[in-house]
Amino acid sequence: MKKVLLTLLFSFFLLYIHAQNQQAKVILKNGTELIGAIISIDPSESVIINIAGIESEIKMEDIAKIEETNNNNTDFSSEYKNICELIKASSIERDFSEHLTLVYGSLDCFTNERNSFQVHLESPDLKIEGQPFDQYAMGREAGWRDVFNKEIKDALEAFVSKWNKKMKGVRAQKNNANLTMNLFITEMDLGSSAAGIWGLRTIDGGASMSGYLELLDNKSNEVLSIVRINDIKGLGNNGFIFYKEGNRLKKVFEKLAIKMAEDVK
Repeated sequence: MKKVLLTLLFSFFLLYIHAQNQQAKVILKNGTELIGAIISIDPSESVIINIAGIESEIKMEDIAKIEETNNNNTDFSSEYKNICELIKASSIERDFSEHLTLVYGSLDCFTNERNSFQVHLESPDLKIEGQPFDQYAMGREAGWRDVFNKEIKDALEAFVSKWNKKMKGVRAQKNNANLTMNLFITEMDLGSSAAGIWGLRTIDGGASMSGYLELLDNKSNEVLSIVRINDIKGLGNNGFIFYKEGNRLKKVFEKLAIKMAEDVK
């Protein structure tokens, strides 16, 4: 009787997810996590789930748990939620560089050499090549996620190093900064190894990214500036140097630092 009752409750949960057309996380007994839309369910047999356009049938005997995923952005940081509200209320829309648009505040805060900032990187609802991060990661080789996280940290260090070499105004430093730079990356394309080797232009095969760059006063908590990053692309064609994704990521982060330094007025 208990088994029947649990089966019924499980069925109702799956039916609810399916009826609401929501994403679900299927956790297998071997620890693998699959995220996608439930297509059909048979509590005694299997679940069919659509993952990035591909339908897969998962046997119930292999499933440890099924959870409803969170689609309402409640995991976004308060900083990201705040800039979304500020941008919505702002009337500013000024392209000051290729791929960079001022959408709130001014650029004056970047030109003051007495200012310094610590940088913080966040990836709210990140999509890679149009796919949610978790779905994209499932299609990559084992261990890719850990490698990517390390490469992003290295790319951020490359951004800071290039910023301090090129920018004549505000400086990046690790401690005692009066400002915080929040770098929000929402979309990425990791580029192409083949195009990076055989492409004709310097940007062929390069990685690209979109998102926002925010400068915040640490003392007053005032947002001084928000810059939208519009699909900026880094170098990709330089023989075998950019065969690796990590090198391509560094170049797109460096490109962002260079364009800010060159065109902030």
